[in-house]
Amino acid sequence: MNLFSTFNDVLKPDVQARIAAYVDEPAEKATKAVEGLVFTIVGGLMKRTTSEIGVNQLFNHIKKGRYDGSLTDNLLTVLRDPAQTNTLITQGNDVISHLLPAMKSSIGSMISSYAGIRNSSAISLLGLTSTIVLHVLGKRVSDQKLDADGLASSLFSERESFVNAVPEEFMPRLVEKVGLQQIVAGMAAPARRTTVETPARPVATQSTIASKPVATVTRPAITYEPDDTSDENSSLVKWGMGALLVLALGAIGFYVYQNTQNHAGDKQATDLSLISSDTVKTDTVSRSLAVPAEVTPKAAAKPAVTPTTTTPGVTTTPVAATGSALTQQMAPYIGNVALPKGRIFPLPGVAFQPGSLSLTPGSETTINELVTLLKTYPRLQVQLIGYANDAQGGVTNKSLSFKRVNQIKQQLMTAGIDYLRIDAIGRGTGVTRNRSDSLSMTRPTLRKIDLKVVVK
Repeated sequence: MNLFSTFNDVLKPDVQARIAAYVDEPAEKATKAVEGLVFTIVGGLMKRTTSEIGVNQLFNHIKKGRYDGSLTDNLLTVLRDPAQTNTLITQGNDVISHLLPAMKSSIGSMISSYAGIRNSSAISLLGLTSTIVLHVLGKRVSDQKLDADGLASSLFSERESFVNAVPEEFMPRLVEKVGLQQIVAGMAAPARRTTVETPARPVATQSTIASKPVATVTRPAITYEPDDTSDENSSLVKWGMGALLVLALGAIGFYVYQNTQNHAGDKQATDLSLISSDTVKTDTVSRSLAVPAEVTPKAAAKPAVTPTTTTPGVTTTPVAATGSALTQQMAPYIGNVALPKGRIFPLPGVAFQPGSLSLTPGSETTINELVTLLKTYPRLQVQLIGYANDAQGGVTNKSLSFKRVNQIKQQLMTAGIDYLRIDAIGRGTGVTRNRSDSLSMTRPTLRKIDLKVVVK
């Protein structure tokens, strides 16, 4: 039985009806939304497990969250209790925020539009469906005794079933929103964790340890463990060693005493020496404090050397020396491990022609600079955040903002950057309209591209 047949058995009509009643949506629309979410979550997890980090995260969430399939056995009973249902939604939304970061809102809007339900209902169904999906996967892990790599391989074995099961009308928007181009095309594969090789280490370690006891046993047998017939000689040796130790301590004590006596009369000279030494140190500090005021022009010429000493192993020197505004802002931040992730930087010079997806002259320079940064820092993961207020025709500002950042993402991928390191979201005008807030209508709309550092 493939994965999607299992979901059909779990999400029976009476279960779907109960879910629809909980979110207060028509049963037909709620069912369509849940089915779309199953495909979305499974596809997103396939994409996530193409990276080593994603493989580990999925497996750890299943194990630590105790997703063992127990929910699927009594799902209808649980759904009859609103409190328990709300708990499942909260758990699922929390997990999806970790496994598919920064995608919850975009998935919610996609499902809302696809099934014709409220966005709030789509978000609730996303949390509930995520919990159900993890329980189904957890049961497979338990039944088949899969490790993390086995789970990822099991997911990818469903690729063909996934492609055939997704409704034709839903596939284009799913591929675009979740970025499943390589999954659908069959060009992606599950990552193999480098930590999988760790079981080999204990073997090597054990062999090393196994060889060490031989050496350890051999040395004591020769040096420290005399035969039983030599107990008397051993006692004499111990007493002799003790006597030698006492004599050595006495000699050291006599030397210290003589040295103290010889230098007692030189206390004044020693004090002068210490004063002189302290004076030198103080003078050195004074001169070092005076350097910034006197040598300011020279200090400005040395920023390219600083990253080399503060971030060893990272080739920040050539980037800082040649980069423009984006690199000068980001390189010190990325290179400083003490600074928390999550900072947002504007992409200077990146803009689009009004109402279009055509970049303005000069935008390519910053995009190429971003490519260089991503290649210089191979651990760096970013999120492109787009805003637009110039949509024309039947295109919405949110759709336009997403298409623009997705276009930049495609350029980065074409330049050789792994698509898993780049997330892209569009936030329309950036203005959240609250009916209770009369000022919301007067807030300025945005048209820009920002860059958020997700992992550095």
